Amino acid sequence: MTTPAPYDAPAGRWSGTAEFRLMPTDDFTGGGSTLEVAPAALGRTVRLDYTWTHPEDGEQAGTLLLGVPGDDGAVTAGWVDSWHQKDPALLSGAGGASSASVGYEYAPGWRWEVEVRVSGASVDLTMRNVVPERDDTRSVTYDVMRASWS
Repeated sequence: MTTPAPYDAPAGRWSGTAEFRLMPTDDFTGGGSTLEVAPAALGRTVRLDYTWTHPEDGEQAGTLLLGVPGDDGAVTAGWVDSWHQKDPALLSGAGGASSASVGYEYAPGWRWEVEVRVSGASVDLTMRNVVPERDDTRSVTYDVMRASWS
């Protein structure tokens, strides 16, 4: 028996592209990327294993174990990435039928967010950095990585 993946994510291996930038003023650089989607824990989570290429550090990989939304829309996730987050992190946020947005505070006032959207036979993932207001700059939220697979 095959358990459908949450968010109607298309189970299997997919190819696509991933773009990366470190700072909000940098241009995005990108390359080929893969995604493997699998339901886990009898459909209570979906596992997203992805690869991407850092412009200087080469091939990277990550895993997002994304839970299904509770009755209140709350979602939790576990995440690890060979470049962004080398130790597993617990993220929380909200989700719906075809998307979820989760994040965590990695330093006081600094936040990392991961958004997953499923549309038909494609999966999009966006990672954002939230920089707090400081004496000389205002708060900014910007995309660090954008990936799309089909």
